[in-house]
Amino acid sequence: MAIYLVDYENVYIEGLTGMEQLTEEDTLHIFYTHNRCGLTFGLYEQLIACKATVKLNEVAVSPRNGDPVKNALDLQLMLYTGYLMASGAAQELYIISKDKDFLLGLDFCTQYLPENTVQLELASSIAAALAEPVPEETEEEPVQEQGHTGYEAFVRSLQEADMPSFAAICDQYAKPLPEEKPAAMSVPLLTGLTAQSVQEESPLFTVQYHNTVRNLLGRNTDEETVSRVCEMISSSDDLVAFNNALARYYKDGQRTKQIYHKFKPKFEDLRHLSKARSPRR
Repeated sequence: MAIYLVDYENVYIEGLTGMEQLTEEDTLHIFYTHNRCGLTFGLYEQLIACKATVKLNEVAVSPRNGDPVKNALDLQLMLYTGYLMASGAAQELYIISKDKDFLLGLDFCTQYLPENTVQLELASSIAAALAEPVPEETEEEPVQEQGHTGYEAFVRSLQEADMPSFAAICDQYAKPLPEEKPAAMSVPLLTGLTAQSVQEESPLFTVQYHNTVRNLLGRNTDEETVSRVCEMISSSDDLVAFNNALARYYKDGQRTKQIYHKFKPKFEDLRHLSKARSPRR
């Protein structure tokens, strides 16, 4: 059960948003003055459909034969709120207003009525009063084990983690450096040479192997690049080593990627073909 006290002069129709969610156990007090008591047909229908008990409280803005009093509605609404708190009419009281002056009343209740068990809150509308508060995000501090400094806890976490040893990492990734090739390997092959002349000039690779590599690179590729890629394939034990060799040669990640994907499906076949050297004539 909750009671809603609406400062209609302040929030007007917008403050009643959400009253369709009230139940039969709730009570809705609408405080208004003759200066602002507009009632639309839509609002009239909503008030009739509202399940809560609705009470319209017209309050005076000035004493008899006197001048208007500033904040007259606020004074009378707060006075009635105090009456409801003392009578124990409800455990939840909501003042519906955008006027921050009501916060003084809330602070007074907290300071001088510590034993009061009534929940008193300020909201801009009934819907806002019904909305569940969003919990504040708090950063959780890391739990430090007793008897250990931050550094010790960090080292211990590394020791307990399932990580490979340094030796295992070396065994997995270390590769022997390729042997230095004789200068004859780098002799550029000229376009248009016959099979016999190619074998005589560069007996390390067959014409078939050389031409296959050139066709994959593109027929307009210079002979020095073709020879270097032939050497890379021949000296690379796997695709990882071949990719690394390409990256060192081209120094262009995009170009390396293009060449690698051209040769990847045929890498093993080319490896075998590079070893099939023809005898010199």
